[in-house]
Amino acid sequence: MECQHVSYQYPRQTRGLSDLTGVFPPGQVTTIIGPNGAGKSTLLQLLARRLPAQAGQVVLNEQPLDQLTTKQLAQQVAMVTQHHQLYDELTVREVVATGRLPYHGLLQAVPANEVTPYLEMAGLTSLADELIQDLSGGQQQRAWLAAALAQEPAVLLLDEPTTYLDVHYQQQLMTQLRQLAARGLTVIQVLHDINQAFRVSDWLWLLQDGQLVASGTPDDLRDAALLGRTFATPIEIVTVPHLGPYIVQLPD
Repeated sequence: MECQHVSYQYPRQTRGLSDLTGVFPPGQVTTIIGPNGAGKSTLLQLLARRLPAQAGQVVLNEQPLDQLTTKQLAQQVAMVTQHHQLYDELTVREVVATGRLPYHGLLQAVPANEVTPYLEMAGLTSLADELIQDLSGGQQQRAWLAAALAQEPAVLLLDEPTTYLDVHYQQQLMTQLRQLAARGLTVIQVLHDINQAFRVSDWLWLLQDGQLVASGTPDDLRDAALLGRTFATPIEIVTVPHLGPYIVQLPD
């Protein structure tokens, strides 16, 4: 997946994205980082075609996203957001089954054996028959991730996926994403925890004011001066035992 001179401006607002050009390497974990208002979530919305590019285009496997039908897009790209429309009367099993709709059309037509592996993957088997509204925020997040994986996409988009997850499930999720990428899934996520982003990613996009400041490997972007300018705060990179390089915000 790549952006080719992509721009988007919100109506009556000055913020947006301007002339973004860059590649998201296939079969790798790319994390988009940057200060608040940099355009990170907006970029994910464009990659999912939930917002239309006003200039340029997003391309997947050499085909512009706007040339794909809704069904084709759903079979190629899945997205997990921070906030979900809750279907109060749906069970967890039914929520996960919604990920199979691009292949079956009707929820009632989704075979149970296509849902079970994703419930198991998310650790939700024991909660499969509970109503989604009765779950904790972290459990709901895991259910929506399972639904996204059930789409069997080529690209998985995640907006702050660790929100609502405790430390155990955060670590489990990041390990799972690495494993999925190793099997060929392209993972593109937004994270606010910059050290987590550098630790789990193969590739990084650094945004500021709607522009791509830099992209590259964690080693390429682990630059105190670059990060300090982008986040408008003094930065120092220290070595922490058992963790390696660690990015520290210094007092002004």
